[in-house]
Amino acid sequence: ERVRPALEEAEATGYGIIMPEANELTLEEPEMIRQGGRYGVRLRASAPSLHIMKAGIQTTVSPIVGSEKQSEELVLYLLREFEENPAKIWESNIFGKSLHELVNEGLHAKLGKMPAEARLKLQETLERVINEGCSGLICLIL
Repeated sequence: ERVRPALEEAEATGYGIIMPEANELTLEEPEMIRQGGRYGVRLRASAPSLHIMKAGIQTTVSPIVGSEKQSEELVLYLLREFEENPAKIWESNIFGKSLHELVNEGLHAKLGKMPAEARLKLQETLERVINEGCSGLICLIL
């Protein structure tokens, strides 16, 4: 129920947020503050939110079939399949697997390679942007 709007937003805009519920809020101990000659109370709260990001992942399938003639035949076969029914090309059999299976394997391999350290840094960056604002944000990817 909470997830559906965030998924729809991520699909439409590339980014969706699942807002925290009231029972997930954590309130810190209130503290007295002074501003000039006046006093007040600082109330700090925190809560987890889930962020869904859409990322375009690319993969390449390059089957080596042998001779130049065999490669040309495979290209012509795939082009014919594509012209007749573009959706059917995903079912094309290449070395005992469908093109869909080969592409999925490549995508899964890439997605599974994102290191835990990179995931943590991405999470920390997102937290800073949300909590501190994004003025002066510079991202370097090495």
